[in-house]
Amino acid sequence: MKIFHLSDLHIGKQLHYYSLKENQQAILSQIVSLAEEYRPDAILICGDIYDRSIPSGEACTIFDRFLQELSGITPQIPVLIIAG
Repeated sequence: MKIFHLSDLHIGKQLHYYSLKENQQAILSQIVSLAEEYRPDAILICGDIYDRSIPSGEACTIFDRFLQELSGITPQIPVLIIAG
């Protein structure tokens, strides 16, 4: 069984007022490409998706787009998300 395990994405994080948005989008796109290539049996996203307990709209949009791209892979790969 092949599993992609992701955690601590911290989408929306800024370092010294510098947005990591472009870096985060690039990494998430790479994950989608790797999922298409390697066809894992499941993708686990285990906590700390966002950097704040109340994420920004922009952070939600980035994660939503990531999930939409994953759901576009056929046959579909189950995505399991654990809060925390």
